[in-house]
Amino acid sequence: MTLKQESGAAAVAANKRSPVRRSVQTPSGRISYIEQGSGPVALFVHGVLLNSHLWRHQLADLSDIRRSIAVDLLAHGDTEIAPEQDVSVTANAKMLKEFLGALKIDQVDLVGNDSGGGISQIFAALYPERVRSFTLTNCDTHDNWPPEAFKPFLAMAAAGGLRGTLDAMLADKSVYRSPRALGPAYQHPEQLSDDSIETYLRPFV
Repeated sequence: MTLKQESGAAAVAANKRSPVRRSVQTPSGRISYIEQGSGPVALFVHGVLLNSHLWRHQLADLSDIRRSIAVDLLAHGDTEIAPEQDVSVTANAKMLKEFLGALKIDQVDLVGNDSGGGISQIFAALYPERVRSFTLTNCDTHDNWPPEAFKPFLAMAAAGGLRGTLDAMLADKSVYRSPRALGPAYQHPEQLSDDSIETYLRPFV
């Protein structure tokens, strides 16, 4: 093996070992994402109050067969937005198209979860030529938005209580895991680490 081949092999191995955090400028703003692996592109879309951290295990497990990309949606994670910017599900779907364009990616294996699944459905309907395969996991649908269980959260946010709720969940992580908060979104909420909760919520405050 030549020195150049060794360097290339080392780079591939490093890419498989750990995700890389990057950002790209789009008409919707600077979009943050993590990626890992090589091969055809798989795009992972998270839901509300989460971010690309959600997909860390999938990125690691698929790194030998896919260039897996997990994006931070508008106003989530490290993705920035402008004051008064549209952050609706449709705006996020359009952002995904801009995001792929900025990265010069034509087509993806699309995977969406939760409200990110709703965004992914809108993306697939608007830009079907960009979707090679489509996977939805436990997500919103056209006749289930907002989900019944999510309506109290939306009412609380509309009433101005979001910041206080975020502060409470960050101060006491058991609140996040509780049945009255995000606990029902997890099969085993007790297994969710404090660090993950910090990663999901801290950017909002």
